[in-house]
Amino acid sequence: MAAVSGLQQWEELRRRALRLETEVDSKLIAYNKVITEASISISTSEFSGAQESGKQSSLPEELESCLQQLSEANESMGRCVRELPPGDSTRMMHVLQRHRDVLHDYDKEFRKIRATIKELREREELLSSVRQDIGEYRNARTDPLLRERMAAANSLRTADQTLGNAAATFDSLRSQRTTYSGIATKLAGLRSRLPTIDSLMNRIQKRKKVESVILGLVAGVCGIVIVYFAVLR
Repeated sequence: MAAVSGLQQWEELRRRALRLETEVDSKLIAYNKVITEASISISTSEFSGAQESGKQSSLPEELESCLQQLSEANESMGRCVRELPPGDSTRMMHVLQRHRDVLHDYDKEFRKIRATIKELREREELLSSVRQDIGEYRNARTDPLLRERMAAANSLRTADQTLGNAAATFDSLRSQRTTYSGIATKLAGLRSRLPTIDSLMNRIQKRKKVESVILGLVAGVCGIVIVYFAVLR
């Protein structure tokens, strides 16, 4: 009865081990795919830590958990074999050894994939650092040239503004010159007419003096007449 119970426990443990082996195998295939994608991404300079985001980032933990459960299942199968009769235990030991070999291969493959992904990540970080250094070097060389170009552009802009101001000043001076020429012409015309004006003013002044003398004489005569008649009265 104990042997039958031991065989049943063995079969349950073996089915559990087979199920875990199938699960580990599928996860290893998915995990190995990460290497392929990472290698392609690095070759095109697009790989980053985000490549393992989402479901892929949990694969290492899931595989470790499955491998741990498979190891525990194998240990339980080993204890079960030791409790079986010698005839059954010998046959079961061969089966158990195959399960242990499978576990060993899976564990080895898992560690290999994890190490490869770590190496790829370190390589990508190194390449990223190199690309950043190259970019900074190029910027360091480009910045002086850019500053020189900006200085030249500013100089040209200043020269254009100066020439524009000079042209405006020239136009203003030319306009003023035309105005002054007109004024000079008018003044010359006035000078040509000044002798006639002076002669007329002199005659007017002389006439005023004559009229003043005449008025003075008339006033004197009138005064004498008035005095004369006053005396006669």
